[in-house]
Amino acid sequence: MLSAILNTSPLVRRLIALALAAVTACVLAWAVFAGLDSVASAQAGIEEKRELLGQLQSVAALAKRLDGAASPVVAANPEFLTGESEAIIRGGLQTRLNAIATANGVNVLSAGNAPVLSEAGVDFIGLRANLSGPLEGIHNAVLAIETSLPVLFIREATLRTTDVGPIAGRSGDPEIFAEILFYGPLQTPVAPAPGGVKP
Repeated sequence: MLSAILNTSPLVRRLIALALAAVTACVLAWAVFAGLDSVASAQAGIEEKRELLGQLQSVAALAKRLDGAASPVVAANPEFLTGESEAIIRGGLQTRLNAIATANGVNVLSAGNAPVLSEAGVDFIGLRANLSGPLEGIHNAVLAIETSLPVLFIREATLRTTDVGPIAGRSGDPEIFAEILFYGPLQTPVAPAPGGVKP
């Protein structure tokens, strides 16, 4: 076939060469355009993903600001009881009561939830506890409950004792049984300013 082309007239050979050159140029142009289109679509995809990432970061930052504004716990005031729920706060109170009792040589016989109390717009959570121990230990435990932070106050207390008279071979304070009802104030969440949060 190549020999047949070479034996043709120069005009036919030129036409064939031009046709081959045109086909080659078209193939090269198509390859270049396909490559450029691929690069352009990849760049467009990258730009879209950058925009989406920027939007997601903005939403995350706004959500963080809104969370901070929705529950502004005024710098966690140490005088108030804090926690995620009433159950967690009551659990913290029981742990605190047990630590105070142990430190003062007092036994916690039982501890249970006290009714929720609300006075002057402040909510209070408390416990009713039965303690036993020597007079000095009960005194020190009550003092520790009322003088530590967060603030707790005893609303009711009943004291009983047994074995008041001297017993042969017994020394020291008589055993005291105390039933106390104590409360601590909950921090009231601050209402958000009207008009929403300014970014």
